[in-house]
Amino acid sequence: MSVVTVKQSAVHRLLQGHRWVFANEIAGRIKDHEPGSWVEVVSSKGLALGSGTINPHSLIAVRLLAAPGQEPNAEFFRARLEAALKRRQRWYPDAEVYRLIYGDADGLGGLIVDRYGALVVYQITTLGMSRYEGLIQDLLREVLQAATLVCRNDVGVRTLEGLPLDKSIVHGTLEGPVPVRVGALRLLVDPLQGQKTGLFLDQRDNREAAGRWFNDQEVLDLFCYDGSWGLTAAARGARRVVGVDQSERALELASANARQNGWDGICRFERADCLAYLKQVPKKSFDVVVVDPPAFIRSRQSLPEGLKGYTDLNRRALLAVKSSGMLITCSCSYHLSDDLFRQVLVTAAKAAGRQLRQLEMRGQALDHPVLLAMPETRYLKCCILEVE
Repeated sequence: MSVVTVKQSAVHRLLQGHRWVFANEIAGRIKDHEPGSWVEVVSSKGLALGSGTINPHSLIAVRLLAAPGQEPNAEFFRARLEAALKRRQRWYPDAEVYRLIYGDADGLGGLIVDRYGALVVYQITTLGMSRYEGLIQDLLREVLQAATLVCRNDVGVRTLEGLPLDKSIVHGTLEGPVPVRVGALRLLVDPLQGQKTGLFLDQRDNREAAGRWFNDQEVLDLFCYDGSWGLTAAARGARRVVGVDQSERALELASANARQNGWDGICRFERADCLAYLKQVPKKSFDVVVVDPPAFIRSRQSLPEGLKGYTDLNRRALLAVKSSGMLITCSCSYHLSDDLFRQVLVTAAKAAGRQLRQLEMRGQALDHPVLLAMPETRYLKCCILEVE
């Protein structure tokens, strides 16, 4: 096992529990290390800080995964999987659908695993973790008794690690979308063609928390994808739900989900650009507007443009909310902090001539836990607001 020495400026952060070592924090020739190999990390004073994988060609050069001297064998990965499984079973005792592994927060940076009952979907995003893909596949089949195992190695970040893009059925068979239950909802998950690994599990707790505001309301669900927000509204007694999304495939799933839950008479879905839809919808026409867009800010460089996008979107959404109605608005952009998001909403409210009262500021679901020493593991913001 080769040794990587980090500069003293990085030591305090790593001792606190942060899991990344950046390329400019490494002393010596980083390119002397084999890409993807397992390395020991020490300070310039010889203090052992941990072990993990290295990629000299990545900005995040080392990802700490284990204690000093620990080897990446089957026992190591099995222990991490079983510990994560116990946590999910404690957090969601009656559920068979959850994110089992959320990267660094579960001690396996570079790996995502979502469980949909007997269907398991994994995603590997780093060169180092890709070296153990075969072992991970075997353990997922064994520990989770996966009847079907799907690989979703098709995210763009893999290209930054020098990895190919791929999605495939690794084990078992798959014939179209699979029905699963998430809370009170019966949903179809499409692990090969759907967004992310098939469902947006990170909003499950937020949808549940917002359920109290939907009874006897008319609800607009923007960027609705498979209709989960709107279906939650219908389940909680909404009179009418309109879901809007640009993706025809997503709307087909949303319509199918509404039918299998028996709410197709309440839920209607329209294919449109959400901002264009808001420009033509009558003012104050919905009791509750849900805004759950994709990330507008992918990097610090795109922050100014993204702030304008979030501000305009929320301004127009506020115009569609009735007096004393509700705005439930979200951002999954990590680079948009809680404080910046609040400022976006204040600016949007002023431009719309509305006053906002914050009822809740929420984050991602329990199965996407935040590693307190690593703010990068927290990205989702969901603000529930009363509109005057």
